[in-house]
Amino acid sequence: MTKLDNFKKFVSNHPEFIDYVKNNKVSWQTFYELYDIYGEDDKIWNKYISNDIKDSINIKGLFNTLKNINLDSLEESIGSIQKAVGLVEELTKPEEKEEKKDTLKEEKIDKLYGEDNAV
Repeated sequence: MTKLDNFKKFVSNHPEFIDYVKNNKVSWQTFYELYDIYGEDDKIWNKYISNDIKDSINIKGLFNTLKNINLDSLEESIGSIQKAVGLVEELTKPEEKEEKKDTLKEEKIDKLYGEDNAV
């Protein structure tokens, strides 16, 4: 992408620049020169971009991101995470497994020696 393409993208994210140009307060050339010198993250843009508009752009970006989420893919990912959590839970509970194994061994031994009918 060229620097001009990046500038166009930057301007499209900040439609308030159009008002400055329409009202003859700043020219596109001036905006481009500022962009070329300072980039898009400099404090110089604060006087041209109001906080309300920044917040609405961020909200728009959030809604666009949410709109682009594939729900089927998200559901599959959540299912995979649940399986992984279940596996971790099983692996972190060795005490319960050992108790069950000991009980089963005692039952087998009792049956083997005929002690299952014991008093």
